[in-house]
Amino acid sequence: MASKKRNVDTECRNFNDDWKWKYFFTVVKEKAVCLICNSSVAVFKEYNLKRHFETKHENYANSLNEEDRKKHFEDLATKLSRQQNIFVKQNRLQDSVTEASFLIAKRIAECGKPFSEGEFLKKCMLDVCNVLCPELKNKFENISLSRQTIARRVEDLNVDITNQLSYNIESANFYAIALDESCDVKDTAQLLIFIRAINDDFKILEEVLEIVPMKDTTTGEDLFQEIEKCFLKYHIDWKKLVNVTTDGAPNMTGKNIGVIKRIEDKIFEIDPDHKIIPIHCIIHQHVLCKNVLKIDHVTKIVVKLVNFLRAKGLKNLKNLIPHIPM
Repeated sequence: MASKKRNVDTECRNFNDDWKWKYFFTVVKEKAVCLICNSSVAVFKEYNLKRHFETKHENYANSLNEEDRKKHFEDLATKLSRQQNIFVKQNRLQDSVTEASFLIAKRIAECGKPFSEGEFLKKCMLDVCNVLCPELKNKFENISLSRQTIARRVEDLNVDITNQLSYNIESANFYAIALDESCDVKDTAQLLIFIRAINDDFKILEEVLEIVPMKDTTTGEDLFQEIEKCFLKYHIDWKKLVNVTTDGAPNMTGKNIGVIKRIEDKIFEIDPDHKIIPIHCIIHQHVLCKNVLKIDHVTKIVVKLVNFLRAKGLKNLKNLIPHIPM
């Protein structure tokens, strides 16, 4: 009869506390480690520990009695613990320094400052540290805020935000997008893609998905290609799209060549039974609702106030009150 192959993992071997002072071993990360030479033994078996101790450290085995062994074991265990604490503190310090570098890079990016501002901020922190807490100067000096480092940090933050957004969109059940194409101060057309998604917990996500500069033409086909690239980037499922909101421009709402027509054709190729709800000129629909409700006595005052504030933004409320019709 063939013998079964032994599996050490199924033998449930445990480390015996008596082996500590008998053979100067302790447990580190599920391995038996010798306190004298720092060698490790993977299997918790007394024969292995005893053989290592008697062959490698014969002088300890013959010269120390039980009490001396216990005392010497405590000294070696304390020494090992101090060494481990040093490494832990160094790792924690390095993690804190890296986190501080990311926080400063985030602030620089949010304020639109040059990446070289990091070096200036580090000099300011060191000057403040010299006055308030000179003993912590070494920690502040370890923070890397060079221009190249800040650039890498901002890129890492961008990748992390993109991954989080992609994950949240993938976990959503349904979503809607809003599109707007307008020119910036340099007369360059910018396509803005907004998304609003909802998941099983009814948590709503609203984000600016992408701002795409349109360097060439801005036809419906051009805009749709950029939208399709954006969907591929964030792994967005076309089947979950339920609504598209646009303005009333021909390249958006054109019957044959508009963006909405392109999106409907794309979804029809994937799932012929799936339909979307296109909406355009939402502000115009608000005006129609206002006319139906007959609230001109409110809207006229609001429009007059808004126009006055836009034309004379430096005016205060006292100057504004006489212009309000009663």
